[in-house]
Amino acid sequence: MNKIIKLFFLSLIFISCSVHKEYYFNGNLKEKGNISDNRKSGKWKTYYESGELKGVGNFHKGEENGEWKYYYKNGQIRQIGKFKDGKQDGKWIFFHPNGNRQGIGVLVKGKRIGKWQWYHENGNPFTERLWENGSLKEIIFSYDGSGNELDKGTLKNGNGSMKLYDIDGKLLDVINYRNGHIVKK
Repeated sequence: MNKIIKLFFLSLIFISCSVHKEYYFNGNLKEKGNISDNRKSGKWKTYYESGELKGVGNFHKGEENGEWKYYYKNGQIRQIGKFKDGKQDGKWIFFHPNGNRQGIGVLVKGKRIGKWQWYHENGNPFTERLWENGSLKEIIFSYDGSGNELDKGTLKNGNGSMKLYDIDGKLLDVINYRNGHIVKK
């Protein structure tokens, strides 16, 4: 009798969970994972249209939860971090395609907080920015790839401009902020 009850519950679990696969028009796998109660559940993998692994992580009741890893097409890790109830939550680390660290920062319920550090592709510091509840408050410093200090802009307490440069120190863009958010042009 005990075996029959166990078999019954195992069959219920098997029936309620099914493997979902979605494909690109070219026939390559786009994503694969379990569906439970019509929601994504458990381990999921996503793929680029060309077939390389794009991301892997877990879902719980249809929302991302736990650690997620995302990859470049060349197989190098692109970013790694955690989700809680479908929102980024905790430390996230970003990498350049060559494997060097690109950035690091913390999110709480999907909003950036504290100091976020960014690095040039050669590994040298690029910029450090201070965030509060998802709003950019201040640019602490900005350097070119050789370590020369650059004009960081006028951003103070979420208002002003932020200057963006390439690794050689060439100005690429000036972005204006109001109350910690980008002012659309």
